[in-house]
Amino acid sequence: MTSAIMSGMIDPVTAPLPPLLMPTGPGQSDLLIHFCGRRENSLFTPDVPADIREMNPEQRLDAILTSQSIRAFTPFRAHVPAVCLSESPGLHLVHMIRDRGMLPWGILLRRSDVIAAGGGGIAYPPDAVHEQWPTDIQVWGNPIRNDGRALMDFSWEREWRIPVPGGAFFLQPQAVAAILVGDQDWTPTPVATEWVNGYTGEPLPGPSVPEAIALPHYPEAWTNAVRLYWDGTTVVHIQ
Repeated sequence: MTSAIMSGMIDPVTAPLPPLLMPTGPGQSDLLIHFCGRRENSLFTPDVPADIREMNPEQRLDAILTSQSIRAFTPFRAHVPAVCLSESPGLHLVHMIRDRGMLPWGILLRRSDVIAAGGGGIAYPPDAVHEQWPTDIQVWGNPIRNDGRALMDFSWEREWRIPVPGGAFFLQPQAVAAILVGDQDWTPTPVATEWVNGYTGEPLPGPSVPEAIALPHYPEAWTNAVRLYWDGTTVVHIQ
């Protein structure tokens, strides 16, 4: 499975493409990753609330899986909240984590589902061009510009966005194709727990007897998705 990831074929359960969507080439990916962490010293956009800022990547991933939603915030130089993703086929995903400092926690959605939800790849125009765009269109660009200290060029992110005016993008469990974690033993918070007698299997109302054992039920997206793990050098399949 590692070789498949490295060649850009991360998803072993490829969804059928919509009729008008052309097959991806070797520099593209059928999966788009929403990273749950940020690079060291990178800034949050102003409307990200304190509770999100204070979470670590594991907690953000847990919140996405248990709530079945991704909260959208307004990107820099935009005026509409959006869910941000990266088109990072195999080697580029390794580059994003190893060389660019992206933290290895995130969920991967199918390109076809993102397009169906109104999402698409953004442009990296010159700042002077981006400023001429209508404000409701500026969400589709992250201009290359000079902030007085250095050239601001984020085209390496290969960013896609889903504009979400309501602020939350709700996920159907089957929409999550894969999940990337930085700890192969990590699991999300159970959404429910069933108690049974460990000897008989009989359902119990709770831990009412010493023989009671808990059967945690994890979010459906977690149990259905392919699980990927960053082992410090590359991405491997752990399911």
